[in-house]
Amino acid sequence: MVDKGTAITDPKYNNILSYERKTSWEVTSKVVEKPEISVWMILIPIVFIPYMQRYAKYKETSRAFSEGYLYTKKIALDTAYKISTKEMAEEDADLEIEKIVKTKPNADARVLNIFEKQLKEIKLLCQHYLALLKSHGDNYGQLVVNHYKSYDKFVEFLNQLGEAEREVSRAATHTFKTDTEEVPEIIENMENCLNQYRLEEAKKLFY
Repeated sequence: MVDKGTAITDPKYNNILSYERKTSWEVTSKVVEKPEISVWMILIPIVFIPYMQRYAKYKETSRAFSEGYLYTKKIALDTAYKISTKEMAEEDADLEIEKIVKTKPNADARVLNIFEKQLKEIKLLCQHYLALLKSHGDNYGQLVVNHYKSYDKFVEFLNQLGEAEREVSRAATHTFKTDTEEVPEIIENMENCLNQYRLEEAKKLFY
């Protein structure tokens, strides 16, 4: 990925990253339940303590949720940026992405399967971001519209991306089975919220 100590000033790069960050928090706000404050917490301060504990857990969960969503997006965007600036040849991108994702090349076959699904998603995103970096516009919406030209073509890409993301989720859920029965439900809820949000945003861009 791009060196963390290097601040990228390219407007297109930052517009894309800002959009993905916004998307991550929009979905997080719909999936992760925020604890509510009650009048009793004001009247009886000691009741405020468990609320703060729940709120701290909420913030930690939200941050982890957002970072998890951005993981593949950031790898793909940084790779696309390197290609667009000629820092990396496009034919070398796949190998570079694989080095980043496959942190444990000798991992269990089930974990390697997750890596493979992530690689598929990242490569799809990399082509998308590279196209946007080559597009024209002062903001993310203009970059998308000027490249995809139509709502239908953009939604076709979103459907491909959604399926790639679901494959990652299914592989991870199958590999890391949990005693928490809510996990598959949470993932499904996240996927539905993400899909709905993206389609709503696409309509705003093209209509």
